Formats: sequence, structure tokens, C-alpha cells
Amino acid sequence: MTAAGEDFAPIERQSLAEQVSRRILAMIRSGNLKAGEQLPPERELAQMMQVSRPSMREALRGLQILGVLRMRQGGGIYVTTLEASDLLAPLQFFISLTAANVDALYEARRLIDTEVARRACVRLNESDIARLSAMLEVQRQLIQDPIGYRVSDLEFHQTIISAAANPFLERVAQSLYVLGMEYRRAAAETPSVLARSVADHEAIVAGMSARDQDAVAAAVERHLHSVYVSTRDAMGQLP
Repeated sequence: MTAAGEDFAPIERQSLAEQVSRRILAMIRSGNLKAGEQLPPERELAQMMQVSRPSMREALRGLQILGVLRMRQGGGIYVTTLEASDLLAPLQFFISLTAANVDALYEARRLIDTEVARRACVRLNESDIARLSAMLEVQRQLIQDPIGYRVSDLEFHQTIISAAANPFLERVAQSLYVLGMEYRRAAAETPSVLARSVADHEAIVAGMSARDQDAVAAAVERHLHSVYVSTRDAMGQLP
């Protein structure tokens, strides 16, 4: 029989700030605090939770860094929208634009996005497909406008992701898309690159309209490969 000290590592005590952070996160998970809601002022929060203001301030700062809370100009602490773009901000800060990371990211997107598209193919209703088709018309007019195209591209992919009707797949796919945009900003989004993207989107919508899951998955793979190639080419041109 071994000594207890050999079996168990010492248990580290949580600081008051950590405990406060966990309590606030638990309130968000339970729905007691919702996205966009304002928290009481720091002084009141400290009194409510019976902790010092420095401990409360430390907890709030930590949750701001994580993208869970946000300070608005003029005062006030708010729960963020809790979207992937907010929650992934710290991760994006640490992910460097390297070729290895680009390879890994697009491999992950290929695995996730093709399955999401297959599921969406049988779940999108006719109005959703009509909406995607209307987006294509807009995108054809935006090949000279990279910023405008990004906005439309996000809406296009979000429509497909949401149609998959799986909250876990949706969150993963959204997260990978947001991370991908960090790399896409480094890419030379020339008219020819954006025109290729529109053509890829057209093939995806055609597959969706035919309810052909294999065709949709193949079109998504081709699209991701195009994005991957243009991103890698552009990164090679970076200083």
C-alpha cells in the first residue's frame, strides 16, 4: 500500500477571484445571466458575493480577457454576445500565422464542414435555399469589394451551419470559420480569388437544391481547397 502523499497531488486552493469567476460563469451557463445583459456595478457585485473589490475586479478582468464580459464606454459591465468571435479572441491572439497552423486548420475544416454541409443538405427548406441563391447574386457584385464580400461570405456559411441543427457541430464550425478569417485577412483577396469563391458557392447551392449530399460535400471540399491554396500563396508573399 502506498502512502497517501504518493497517490494524490496537493490540492491547490482557488483564489477568491477564481471562485467569483466560476460563480459568474455558472450563472451564465444556467441562464441567470444572458448574452447582452448588464451586470450590477463592481461595488454591488462585491457586496453581493461578500468579497473584496480587488478580488471582484480581478475576476471581472479575467472574464473580459476570455471574451465573456465586456466594459462599455461610459461604464457598465455586460455579458458579451458569447459568439465564437468573442470567445475565440484570446485563442486567436496566441495562434501565429504559420504554414503548419494553416494546414492543420484547413484539415479540421474539411472534416467538420463537409459533415455540416451533408446534414444541412437534407434540412434546409426551400426558403433557405432561395436565400442562399439570393446571396450568390449579391456576391457576384462584390468581387471588387473584399470587405463587403467577407460580410456576405459569413452570412452564407452561417446559414448552412445553422441548418445542420446540431449545437455542438455549429459551435465547432463557427469557431473554425472565425479562426480561418484570421488567416484570410493575410490572403490577397483579389477579384480572381473572390470570383473563384463565388463559383464554389454556386456549386454548393446547386448540390443543396438537388438534395445531393455527395455533390454538396465534394463542392465544400473543393471550396476549402481553393481557400487553402490562396491563403498559402498569399502567406508566401508576406514579409
